[in-house]
Amino acid sequence: MDFAQPLAFLLLLLLPAFYGISRSGRRRRDRLVRAWGDITLLQASVPRFPRLRHDGWRLAFLFATVVSIVFALSDPRLPAGTLRLREGTLDVVFLMDVSKSMAAEDYGRRSRLEKAKEIARALLADLRGNRVGLVTFAGTSFRQAELTEDLSALDFILRHWVQVDAVGLGGSDIAQAIETGIALCTKDPTRQKLLLLFSDGGDKQQGLEPVLAKAVRRGIKVVTFGLGTASPSPIPLYDGQGRFTGYLKIDDQVVTTRLNEERLRHIAQVTGGTYQRVTLGPRWQNVFTRREVVGDILEQENRKLFQFFLGLGLLSFTGYTLTTRL
Repeated sequence: MDFAQPLAFLLLLLLPAFYGISRSGRRRRDRLVRAWGDITLLQASVPRFPRLRHDGWRLAFLFATVVSIVFALSDPRLPAGTLRLREGTLDVVFLMDVSKSMAAEDYGRRSRLEKAKEIARALLADLRGNRVGLVTFAGTSFRQAELTEDLSALDFILRHWVQVDAVGLGGSDIAQAIETGIALCTKDPTRQKLLLLFSDGGDKQQGLEPVLAKAVRRGIKVVTFGLGTASPSPIPLYDGQGRFTGYLKIDDQVVTTRLNEERLRHIAQVTGGTYQRVTLGPRWQNVFTRREVVGDILEQENRKLFQFFLGLGLLSFTGYTLTTRL
């Protein structure tokens, strides 16, 4: 249970004062009875509920009344519902590998890139109220979309503009993609920064360590999504009408590609992110509910409970009033 106004508990320090006021009122009443009435006659009268006339009951009802009202004033809340990102706290950049190897069909009839786009578009729903950018890369990187809160426009770009070989330069330079993603992030200290790398591991290792060190200095984590399988996969080719024409060959040899998990794990480990191997299942869906990824910017819907304590306080006060009159 959380309390929105914890300082209200300082009011519990008034409990001795309430008790003193109650005792003082009882003594004043007894003095008035002795001065203007017959105390022996009053004591001889039989109350309807004699046990409730005991001072212990009055004290218990008074204590319950004050404590219940203080709890109501503290605005108690019980966490309920699913965890979600707090709006306006996060900058995320998607780094999307569009090299030729991402055309390999390791997910049924879908390519690695199609699967990556599916995941990225699904994650947009969890990022409402935060800013998202997009970098596509192969042998070089391209700032496809600056940081924006217009996630519907970004979804359109992912669906229609992100295609295999869209960059036009062969290879898969992950280091340059991360460098571009870092440049896309602002230096606003109030926002956390996160890069989401979708790749099969790439084929260039040069310059990676200095870029990772730069990301660590800037406090930018990299979450890596591994597309593909450990088994070699050929790269299919299609004509303009979408008809299969064969597999990519070099010197009459079919080119194959496999997932380089070791490199992607290393990137995530160095920057404090996580690595997720993409399979046909939905294991990637909880990436933004991991505190090791997004830290303390997660929030959960709360159920307010002040009405319960307020009602309990009123009920206790009614009991206290009755014990003084019965």
